[in-house]
Amino acid sequence: MKNRSYFFDLELFNITEIIEELSATGAVSIPLLQEKPRLALLQETKLFSFTPEHGVFGKGENTVVKAFSSFESFSPHSLYLKLVAAFQTLIANKLADLSFYPFSSVLDFNSAVLQCYQPGKLGISPHRDWRSAINLVCIFNIDGIGDFYLCSDRQGTNAVKIATKPGNIIFLRAPGFLSSENRPFHYVANIRSMRYSFSLRQRISS
Repeated sequence: MKNRSYFFDLELFNITEIIEELSATGAVSIPLLQEKPRLALLQETKLFSFTPEHGVFGKGENTVVKAFSSFESFSPHSLYLKLVAAFQTLIANKLADLSFYPFSSVLDFNSAVLQCYQPGKLGISPHRDWRSAINLVCIFNIDGIGDFYLCSDRQGTNAVKIATKPGNIIFLRAPGFLSSENRPFHYVANIRSMRYSFSLRQRISS
């Protein structure tokens, strides 16, 4: 079908609307992963050994509290890396349809991290992404129920919930989007079942 590939259901993937929503609010979520590859990714996830990231990190106004585990040592044949390649191609093709390029440099995801959030744990407190993550951050929800919020500061002021059902992808603006240095505050909370999220970033040397 025209709006489907192995990984993606593109029925709601409108790049113009995504760019407009990113400009207006800082983040947007749409359903994207098809069920068969999502379950295959989840099955592969069970084979990974995650590294705990629990505690208080940073100092002063840069303090963030984390309660999750992460994994990023994917084998060359990992389905996760095939997802990265397919998504990179998809978004490049969609961006080519625009009359302007919304990023300060060619979008190239070179960092991929899988995170595991356990039910009943904090998740991660309000924070902004690294300055070294530019243009766009993309977060796939592979499985699990938890809440993702945009907010105004580290106190979680003016929190707005962003949809994050299994199979959804969250687009989060980063420095370089529309010639801006904006890094939205966001956090993850209310983890109600084991949650796996897969984040793609374009990292530069800081």
